[in-house]
Amino acid sequence: METTAQTQRASKKPSETMDSDLSKLGNSLVTKFHVLMRISQIYDSKNVALHQFVEESLQSINNLIKREGTLSLKVVKEDVFINDQRLRYSVEGFTSFKYLLTQWKKRLIGEVVFKGLLDEAVLKEFIYALMNLEEGKEENADLLNKQLVNKDIRSIEVNSLEMIEQEGEEGAALRLKEDPEEVAKKVFFETIGTIKEVITHIKGKQYVEVRKLKRLAQKAVHLVMEDESILLGMATIKNYDEYTFNHSVNACIYALAIGKRLGFSKKTLTELAVTALLHDIGKSKIPREVLNKPSPFDEGEWGLMKKHPLWGVEILLNLKQLGEINPRMVIGIFDHHLKSDFSGYPKLFRKKEVSLFGQVIQIADSYDAMTTPTNYRKVPFTPEQSLAMMLKQRGVHYDPLLLKIFLGLVGIYPVGSLVLLDTRELGIVYKPNVNPKWMDRPKVMLVYRDEKGKATKEMLDLTETDSKGRFKRSVIKTLDPYKYHIDISRYFFNRKAS
Repeated sequence: METTAQTQRASKKPSETMDSDLSKLGNSLVTKFHVLMRISQIYDSKNVALHQFVEESLQSINNLIKREGTLSLKVVKEDVFINDQRLRYSVEGFTSFKYLLTQWKKRLIGEVVFKGLLDEAVLKEFIYALMNLEEGKEENADLLNKQLVNKDIRSIEVNSLEMIEQEGEEGAALRLKEDPEEVAKKVFFETIGTIKEVITHIKGKQYVEVRKLKRLAQKAVHLVMEDESILLGMATIKNYDEYTFNHSVNACIYALAIGKRLGFSKKTLTELAVTALLHDIGKSKIPREVLNKPSPFDEGEWGLMKKHPLWGVEILLNLKQLGEINPRMVIGIFDHHLKSDFSGYPKLFRKKEVSLFGQVIQIADSYDAMTTPTNYRKVPFTPEQSLAMMLKQRGVHYDPLLLKIFLGLVGIYPVGSLVLLDTRELGIVYKPNVNPKWMDRPKVMLVYRDEKGKATKEMLDLTETDSKGRFKRSVIKTLDPYKYHIDISRYFFNRKAS
């Protein structure tokens, strides 16, 4: 039976443009819910440690109820909606979104409607009742509603996941057409989460779901075939705390872009993507204290690190889904640190030709590692510095032809470079110019602040000329974004002008 709250919301015309204030409040609420749900699994409801988290969550919920009248938090497929408007998660908020989606789906809860202001006792009662529901039980929504009514709580109403999923299938309100950038963000963050899950399961000697990784790889292939610059923009996201997983996804993006330039088929590109995602899987056998060491490795630790390609092959061959793996992928993982002159590792008893997958991943792996902060190198090299170092090692460490293709791919000014223009303006390169004649004239985001101090983004094409045929703007030099305290990834996360 349809509730009054549902009827009222159904009569409203859905908006495809997210109110920025509502978006901020909604994202904050999801983060607070994430913390509150986790804390409820650790402490009992009377623990004083819970009070602060409940107060913060109450403030978010009640602010939204005062503003909106009623508040609906809804899960549909892989999205979270607030009052029927889809929330766009941020870099920092992805973990909270994923946790909320996972926990609600496990309990088959699709929507929570707050119909009035809450107090601490009511919110505590609700959170503990929610998290204590038995996973996979179809009648959970009804059970939770009855529990709330029995406690005389009538300001919260819960709907089942099944009903909401059907509503999402049938209702045009939630079938919002996503643009490629939104799809890219989802694929990027879901792949990071899946890689983390794969490595965690390997360490715990649990079943590893390779097929899920392959499906995400296929989505990435589709995106890179459509517009590689969108995924290259995603690769500017460098999550220091999740380096291992973030790095694997970034290396995959660069490898795919090279593979596209080489004319690989979609099937081969998918194989290359999965290989790149799993290229460091052998590091799961290396102790965390070695991987996260803030100073250079000693001889013994370096010896362990050198074994990770071999361990990666061993892990891959022991997976129970060999139908998803072929020899080319296994060899690619083995080869990704073998240099062209065979001075890399693992050491070989007999020289062999380094595989194409191995050579491609070697370039992708090195470039992302150089441009990413690590425990022992807090300030990474700029894209320009990284390419200069790689060019010095062509023919020894990297295949010269593949490196030339990669240089053409990222351009003279690689995607993510901070540049100073002759107008004294700062810009961030977001797309190289495909015309070789204009490699020094990429598309940039002009970065400046308006009179209110708000960062504003304006898209520019440096091939634009004035009435006399002179270029309006040109790059003078690249700059180190760390010196200017500019987080490049934030600009790629929403490239539309503010």
